[in-house]
Amino acid sequence: MGSQKNKLFVYFSNLNVWIPYIILAVILLIMNLYQPGVINFNWLNRQADSWVTLALVGIGQTLVFMIGGTDLSVGGVISFTNCLAAVYMPKSVPGILVFSLGILLIGVLAGTLNGFIIVKFRLQPFIATLTTWAIWSGSALCILSVDGGKVPSMFTKALLYKFGNVKVSLLILITMVVVGIFFKASRLGIAMISVGSNEKGAYFGGISVTRTKILVYMISGLLAAASGLFRTAQVASGSPTAGDSFILLSCASAVIGGCSISTGYYSFAGAIIGAVIMRLITSLMVATGVSSYMTSLLQGVILILSVCLSSFTAIFHNRKKMEVDV
Repeated sequence: MGSQKNKLFVYFSNLNVWIPYIILAVILLIMNLYQPGVINFNWLNRQADSWVTLALVGIGQTLVFMIGGTDLSVGGVISFTNCLAAVYMPKSVPGILVFSLGILLIGVLAGTLNGFIIVKFRLQPFIATLTTWAIWSGSALCILSVDGGKVPSMFTKALLYKFGNVKVSLLILITMVVVGIFFKASRLGIAMISVGSNEKGAYFGGISVTRTKILVYMISGLLAAASGLFRTAQVASGSPTAGDSFILLSCASAVIGGCSISTGYYSFAGAIIGAVIMRLITSLMVATGVSSYMTSLLQGVILILSVCLSSFTAIFHNRKKMEVDV
């Protein structure tokens, strides 16, 4: 009984679990104080469209972080898929479906390329994905040198559609939370944690490190492509620099979401909340009457605080874990 209590204490003392929810609660409280009544279900529906684009790529970045990697190419993939969809997407329903599946396949191939380069050529993930980011960004510029393009209205309406009073974006976020619960218990989810915490140990334990890494980067590429499609529907145009801001923001979403190799903790819900926080900072600036130029500054402050708390939590968690094991 005492051992179980200690284990529960270790879990609940892991601040990584609670950091994103605490920050979100504070932001929402301040917004409600300055603009009473602004936060309601209709507001949630409207905001979900902007949240889902970052949440998708934030989840992918979280998974990559948990195997000790990073994926800078997501910015290029988002820009490329956004430009490709804005310029070449057909207007018929069958054409839109086939084209969208093709876009997602491009994301999978982009992730596979990242994983293959990192595993087979033993390049640092930062260098490998920085290189592929340049490739995809350059390809986006070849398709669309300036902002523009024309997106079929059917595609836009489909991704911004409402089922009753609930928007598609909100349903996707809820679905991702549920998927995350099952993913953590899946074979890939377990292998991912093992590879991230001890790669050699995972290998000798019978886990295919190569396969695990490639699959994780495939998922990250897939989610980045999906994010590019949603971005296309939301703005109804393309931009060769559309994904650049997502590189830092996706990393911030993952970190603020509480993922930590040291503690082995991560969650799709945490990554989503991290993305929501990043997006809400602009709304917070508007609500409090502070210049929007302060947005990046506040995002940086929140990110630094989250990293510091994460480091402190990892140290505290490992000490308590040792005590429990003893």
